[in-house]
Amino acid sequence: MDAYDRNTNLEIIRQLRNLEKDSLDSFIDNVLLPLKEKNPSFLKTLYKDIMFTLNGLDEEGDNDLVIEDGHLVIENGSLKLSGYQTRLHDIVRWLHIETLSENFERYNDMEKILSHIERFQKELREVDHYTPEYKKELEKIKSSLKRERRNNYENEKYWFKDDLTSKLQEVLVLKPNIGGVGVDIKSLIRLIRTRKR
Repeated sequence: MDAYDRNTNLEIIRQLRNLEKDSLDSFIDNVLLPLKEKNPSFLKTLYKDIMFTLNGLDEEGDNDLVIEDGHLVIENGSLKLSGYQTRLHDIVRWLHIETLSENFERYNDMEKILSHIERFQKELREVDHYTPEYKKELEKIKSSLKRERRNNYENEKYWFKDDLTSKLQEVLVLKPNIGGVGVDIKSLIRLIRTRKR
């Protein structure tokens, strides 16, 4: 992989999407860090590309720490976050820490560190150096992520979409009233209880 070729970023983003979480550390060690040694600004451009790809994917309240019974929830050895998480979300956290740690090493003055971080965040949001072709490829990945989220996460979130007809048949019953249809409360409660388990 060429550390100066933007198509490398596309290839890495595609690989990260299909990567298992436990192999993320070895991917960082074997792929990302060697590319960073060849090109010091490589991680920043990758960070920017992944942030562009994730922009608009998350909803309000996603990526917040999950707290149950007053305790932070730990899942698979790390803090659990709300919402739909992809490997790109995981790697963005690492890239963000890498970017910040570079600033801490470079500057001794906290004001310089903060101004550099603010400038980087402003550049991340506002400066767009993408060619139309490259942007189109990132948009394809973004739309694929949205489809994946809709299929995997939102179907879990809205369980009643799965098999609405059969669930409605369990809950709705014919009743001798004006409309001719009523709700069987016992079936509804049983359906909700079995779904929560």
